[in-house]
Amino acid sequence: MIDGLADSGNEELGGRTYLEAAHTPYLDRLVNRGVTGVVDPVETGLACGSDTAHMSIFGYNPMKLYQGRGGFETMGAGLELEDGEIAFKCNFATLDPESNTVTKRRVSRKFYEWGLPMIDVLNNQTIPGFPLHRISVKHATEHRCGLKITGPRLTQRIEGTDPLYDHKPLLKSVPWDPKDEDSLYTSQIVNATSDFIQSLLSAHPLNAERQAKHKSPANLLLLRGAGVRIRVDKFDEVHGVRSFFIAPTAIIKGWGMTIQSQIVEVVGATGDVHSNHQAKFDRALELFEEGFNFGFLHIKAIDDLGHDRNLQDRVRMMEKIDRLIGQTFEQMTRTVLVVTGDHSTNIHIGDHSYEPVPILLCSSDSQSSDQSLKFTEVDCSKGVLGRFPGSQVMRTIFDFLSKQNY
Repeated sequence: MIDGLADSGNEELGGRTYLEAAHTPYLDRLVNRGVTGVVDPVETGLACGSDTAHMSIFGYNPMKLYQGRGGFETMGAGLELEDGEIAFKCNFATLDPESNTVTKRRVSRKFYEWGLPMIDVLNNQTIPGFPLHRISVKHATEHRCGLKITGPRLTQRIEGTDPLYDHKPLLKSVPWDPKDEDSLYTSQIVNATSDFIQSLLSAHPLNAERQAKHKSPANLLLLRGAGVRIRVDKFDEVHGVRSFFIAPTAIIKGWGMTIQSQIVEVVGATGDVHSNHQAKFDRALELFEEGFNFGFLHIKAIDDLGHDRNLQDRVRMMEKIDRLIGQTFEQMTRTVLVVTGDHSTNIHIGDHSYEPVPILLCSSDSQSSDQSLKFTEVDCSKGVLGRFPGSQVMRTIFDFLSKQNY
């Protein structure tokens, strides 16, 4: 699963997408051996998030089951989430206190190199004015962390505090329905939490050091995607497989935990552009030898580089991923490889967009054809699978498997 896989054309690349510009000989050969199409991860025209996209692609209807992003992020970060608790996907960010403006939603993708002691100050704090409620915080990836609030009368039916863009005012949490007393009460708790965290971070010596060096302080935690733990059928039991997840990115790991797949930690896998991708592929091979027969390997870097509008590194990263996929698949027998994405990340806007994502299915036993297609958005759209919604991906995979007599 290549996070943020698709894009639109770019003038810097002569009107091509980064996939069209990248040299991907391994994937190109597999395209000409396998079957392809394009997928609308949730539905046509929707710029979806990774959470709802993964739910849809794995066969769990987000329109019925989705209960907020924060639950996945917090579980993936390593916090147990019980019924009745609410959780948030959070960014360490920079606030201009005079104007109440969020100047940087992501204080630094390298926050984990210098800022982790700040989490210790926040963790296990009682919320001022709400003595029955406390917060638990744990680092996720890069500048992100998971946060949960424990206490009575909590609901995810509220808005968070994240304005979603730089140079916008910090938001106040509000209830979805002002007449819902629990929603109103929870929004008050969330606003008190935001203010409390801001006061603790503003006073932290690490931020004083950064400001003395004219660097942006991490003086705010944006609370986004209030969510709860959802209970769904176990993926392995639904499909009769023994599955594993290699997904260092917390939100995706949390989804794997939700469907009760085996979560596998890999040394050096960080869930960002600095991740040891080779170690992830090597571990996947070992797991298949240990008896697992359905593997999920998540690659985050392409999405990050899209958000950062880093076009050239995006091309180079795709070429690296191509080599890893090809070299790994060459070592496998009686195996079906599936390569796709959870959404497009459009480099023009630095955010998720609505373009459909390529999908490739190839058997290790398949033979080359005389086609000359590439692993790109347009060429994959010419394949026999056509264009279809994410909800049909698992059915497509298992239908393809059955035709291979595996």
